[in-house]
Amino acid sequence: MQQQDRLQYLLEKTTTGTIAEEERQELFVLLTDPDTRQLYNDLFEQLSTQYAEEEDFFSAEETTHLFEQINEKNRESGSGPDVSTRIHRLKPVLFWAAACITMLLSLLSYRFFVNMHRVADQKKMAQLTPAPRPKSDVMLTLSDGTQVSLDSTVAGRVFEQKGARAVNNDNGTLTYAGDVTTAAKPEVVYNTLTIPRGKQYKVVLPDGSQVWLNAASSLHYPTQFPDQERKVELSGEAYFDIVKDDRKPFLVVTAQQTISVLGTSFNVKAYTDEPYIKTTLIAGSVKIDPLNGSKSRVLKPGEQAIVANNDLQVKTIDTKEDVSWRSDLFYFSDTDLREMAYQLQRWYDIEVDFSSLPAKRLYGQLPRSTPLPELLSAIEKTSNIKFKLSNGRLFVEK
Repeated sequence: MQQQDRLQYLLEKTTTGTIAEEERQELFVLLTDPDTRQLYNDLFEQLSTQYAEEEDFFSAEETTHLFEQINEKNRESGSGPDVSTRIHRLKPVLFWAAACITMLLSLLSYRFFVNMHRVADQKKMAQLTPAPRPKSDVMLTLSDGTQVSLDSTVAGRVFEQKGARAVNNDNGTLTYAGDVTTAAKPEVVYNTLTIPRGKQYKVVLPDGSQVWLNAASSLHYPTQFPDQERKVELSGEAYFDIVKDDRKPFLVVTAQQTISVLGTSFNVKAYTDEPYIKTTLIAGSVKIDPLNGSKSRVLKPGEQAIVANNDLQVKTIDTKEDVSWRSDLFYFSDTDLREMAYQLQRWYDIEVDFSSLPAKRLYGQLPRSTPLPELLSAIEKTSNIKFKLSNGRLFVEK
């Protein structure tokens, strides 16, 4: 406990700018001690919300020195000669230290870039900034095929459709409700909500269920659910918060699976340009039925189902990474560089040369409001990767 208290004390002194040189060196040592793991995780969550307002903990030279200390410990453990390989082949007792320091340095190097080098890096920023691209709108396709831009539609506009109505609110939400003036059972008609790259939108379905759609996604759904079922079709990524109805299960259909729900919260990632579908359960219970005939599985909260290559696997995960987009965050926790690149491609509306990407895994978190050049610079400072962005195409220099 004394060692943990000491770590907290030293980190607090760094945020106030009162840390002495001897204490700074002591902090270097404590950051590599696995006994402080839980405290570090808690502190990192607090520090991540302060990154844009505080001064740097370490200089560029000090961060390099800290990595050298980690690598020296790893050499003593008998790992190979390559730097990137050494960091990822640490013994279990050292692996978390490398991970937590990488996460911390990701945050701190981003702050260092924003607060200390904005003027010095101006030329590089101009080179990395992508050329302006036409902005696409959030589009609602009505039952008769009419397409409406919700971005340019006045707040409060009502769309009447055969016994149902939808209201486009001013907070990025489209809300459906039945028309109480219609006595007869309305005809079931369908709408499609399409979200372009770089945007998100929310829809409240006729039963009150809420769906948040991520960038480059679409949802096809009825304006009124029929008596026997509630079914929607998803392409892309969405977070669902489903109203419980024991008489009428909720079905989410994607290209490779059907998800059966009664009442629960979960995230589905089903982009056509990625080779898998991930379903992450936050609360409640869902059943995954692969369309290839594989055996269905029921998920518990905290579990994730991955359907890929006609195979279904279930594992327990930290759900924070999969739902971080709901909080407008990029959250990387041992995340493959290719998976991160897909996120950047959809959010910043760029194209990525995936053939140039090395086998790297990343740690850290940044707000999605971060300009792309700043985000790339933060990754470069902690991963030995050199990005180049030309004419809206991103690749890694060899």
